[in-house]
Amino acid sequence: MSSALDMSLDDLIKNNKKSGGGGGNRGRGRGSSGGPGPARRFPNRVANRSTPYSAAKAPDSTWQHDMFADQPMAAYPAQGGRPPSIETGTKLYISNLDYGVSNEDIKELFSEVGDLKRFSIHFDRSGRSKGTAEVVFSRRADALAAVKRYNNVQLDGKPMKVEMVGTNIVSLGAAPLAVNGAFGNTNGVLRG
Repeated sequence: MSSALDMSLDDLIKNNKKSGGGGGNRGRGRGSSGGPGPARRFPNRVANRSTPYSAAKAPDSTWQHDMFADQPMAAYPAQGGRPPSIETGTKLYISNLDYGVSNEDIKELFSEVGDLKRFSIHFDRSGRSKGTAEVVFSRRADALAAVKRYNNVQLDGKPMKVEMVGTNIVSLGAAPLAVNGAFGNTNGVLRG
């Protein structure tokens, strides 16, 4: 066999293929696998572990949001800190409020009519008043009295618009009347 320096490149490649490598594999990243593509570092990875992942551990204590840490949990004892999903009471929506009206003004004004469950002015993202508020009364009669008393009444120079939310107040003249008294009878013939 002649020296590698005297041979052409094609002859070197041909001889390397016949002899099974002879060091020509160095630096190619194939290792001992012999197949095309890069060699795997851990060909039998599963054998190194008993399970592919560890089981999740439950936390030792119940999670509580830190934003509400200063509010007492006793306010909603039955549901673990959540407000009740069904609210009782009658809600009023107040609009056309002056932007300077505060929550205290709303509380002072509407608590004269009856027992308030909740009241709040609506603010935009930057903290400015939207000019609207909602008030929830314990009793429906108090809410009706507040609508009658404060609707279109001026507060800080602007007339408030007070509406009851979630109710359909039907006037006496708006009820549908049966012409022939045949509800449910589609052919119009009276059965007697």
